[in-house]
Amino acid sequence: MTETLIEFPKREAATRQNVVQDTTFRLPGTQVGPHAAAVKTGHAVQGSQALTIEIDKLYPATEGSASDLIRALGLLADAIELLEKARAAARNKEIVTSDRYTQRFKALLADLFGCRRIGDGYGVIINSLHFALVNQHGEPLSFEHLTTAWRVLKGLRNRPLRLL
Repeated sequence: MTETLIEFPKREAATRQNVVQDTTFRLPGTQVGPHAAAVKTGHAVQGSQALTIEIDKLYPATEGSASDLIRALGLLADAIELLEKARAAARNKEIVTSDRYTQRFKALLADLFGCRRIGDGYGVIINSLHFALVNQHGEPLSFEHLTTAWRVLKGLRNRPLRLL
C-alpha cells in the first residue's frame, strides 16, 4: 500500500484584525480595529449611532412628582446657576457680589442634603461641599474654589454615574 500525501490548501496567516473582521457580529456604523471603543464627541458617540440623552429628558419633572431624584435635579440646576453667577462676579473682581451668590448657594445645601436618599455618594458630595464652606470660616471662596464646586455639581447633575 502506498502512502499518498494530501496537501491542504494554505490560508494566508490570520492576523488579529482579520480574525475580528471574520468572526464578530457588528451593528451598522460600528468600527473594527484598535479604535473600536466608543469615544464621546459632543452628543454623539463615535463608533456607534447612540446619542447622549440629557438628564432632564431622562427624568422629566412632571406635576405632582414626589421623587427625590426629580427634586434634587431641580435644586442642582439652581445651585449650578448660582455658582455660575458667583464665578462670573469673582472673575470680574466683584468679591461682595460673588459672596452673595455663594451664600445663596450655601442656603440650598440643606435642601440638597434632604434628597440624600437617592444615593450615599450624592449625600457625601453635598456634605463635603457644606463642610468645605464651613472650613472657610467666613472667608469668600476664590475663583478656583467656585470653579471646583461648580464642576462637581455639574458632574453630579449631568453625569451622575461617571463623576468619580
